[in-house]
Amino acid sequence: MNSDRNRTVDVLKGIAIIFVLFTHYEWTPEQRKIFIFPYVINMSIPIFMIISGYVYSLSQSKKEIHHLEDAYDKSILINRFIRYSVPLLVLIIWELLDPHFSISARPPLHLLKWGIDGTYGKGNYYYPVLLQLVIVFPIIYYIIETNKEKGLLICFVLNAMYELLVWAYGMNTECYRLLVFRYIFLIAAGAFAFNKYRIGVFKSILFTILGALFIYFITYQKYNTKILNSDWASTSFIASLVIVPIMIWILQNVNLHFWPLEFIGKASYHIFLVQMVYYLGYYSVLQNVFLIWQVHLLMGMVICIVAGCIFYYVDRPIQSKLKLLITRIH
Repeated sequence: MNSDRNRTVDVLKGIAIIFVLFTHYEWTPEQRKIFIFPYVINMSIPIFMIISGYVYSLSQSKKEIHHLEDAYDKSILINRFIRYSVPLLVLIIWELLDPHFSISARPPLHLLKWGIDGTYGKGNYYYPVLLQLVIVFPIIYYIIETNKEKGLLICFVLNAMYELLVWAYGMNTECYRLLVFRYIFLIAAGAFAFNKYRIGVFKSILFTILGALFIYFITYQKYNTKILNSDWASTSFIASLVIVPIMIWILQNVNLHFWPLEFIGKASYHIFLVQMVYYLGYYSVLQNVFLIWQVHLLMGMVICIVAGCIFYYVDRPIQSKLKLLITRIH
């Protein structure tokens, strides 16, 4: 076990990726109203965004980055691009060669857009969001570091302003889902947690109640948001208030250790990519094999986790060699 790793972060990532696999199963709209979905399962990507803010902050600290311009060092940007893009390249090749998808027959420009968009599949927006995060994060961290506790409020306001502009400019959902700016507040919460800043008990309770009420109205009272994108309201920065205080508290105060979840958490990105392929091309095949839905769900999750973990451990030495090569060139 690498002692340098934050085991709590790995456990949280492991839990979040299991939530992702669970939520992408074809549940009915009524089933998705069961309490566990809106208040727990739907928070998987918000959890990942908070963790990303925390881990990127940890990385900046280890690299002793004290100036904004240093965060844009060429080697840092290239290494992160490699980290996210090499596994996706494997996915691209897989989908081009696999007859389940019939992607290769499409025009070259369509294929270019398809790759930039993170290919197809459930959660394909995650790759472009991560690439944008590499560019946006240093600015968010700078806001938190220079404004301390007030920095989180500033990022909340910036997130709200972005949503207002999205509504005013009539941005469509397809574009909206691919942009990182809807997660400004959550990323900032991760940086906030890393810097050991405190929200306070009263504000924590207030945030949680506001988030819970918002989820209640959009889920059970059929409230249609007037400004926020309604398709993504359930994981918006307002809905996510329900988990922000507890996530900050856990990251600052709790040492979680559970080897299976840590193992899964380390491979969470690769599991995420595998599940995109699984749900796009193999979900229905397995459905015909396992007629009992519980078995179908469980086997799909097991396949994605096992394949994703193997993918991760095969990819690690490749990425290490690429990063070493980049370092030598730099």
